[in-house]
Amino acid sequence: MKTLQKMIYLVIVTVFISGNIQAQEAVNGQKIITITNFKVYENNAQLVIDWSTDGRVETNYWQVQSSTDGQKFSTIALVFGPDPRQKGDNYQYKGKIKDASDGTETYYRVTPVDAKGQEISTEIVQSVK
Repeated sequence: MKTLQKMIYLVIVTVFISGNIQAQEAVNGQKIITITNFKVYENNAQLVIDWSTDGRVETNYWQVQSSTDGQKFSTIALVFGPDPRQKGDNYQYKGKIKDASDGTETYYRVTPVDAKGQEISTEIVQSVK
């Protein structure tokens, strides 16, 4: 009976470990984060950016970036950890709305960074506000 319990335990541990490895599959040696939701909108005269991930890859922090041409992005804020008011791997940034009176559009994206300070690959998701 003890042998059977040990075998079951070993199978459970093996499944758990292989599940974690598969959850953090890499392309060219890099982990990839899947963003499952990305929204940019105004609320009470503030810019709000909400995003979620599948939670399979840990991040140290996120860079919120903006661009006026959709090509060259610069970091406008850092977000350290998920929104504690929500369940799951959900994040939120609130900031000032850029003046768009000249008609230029602003593009936004988020980029995760790991504990070593390296950017983690994501599917490229951009939004215009």
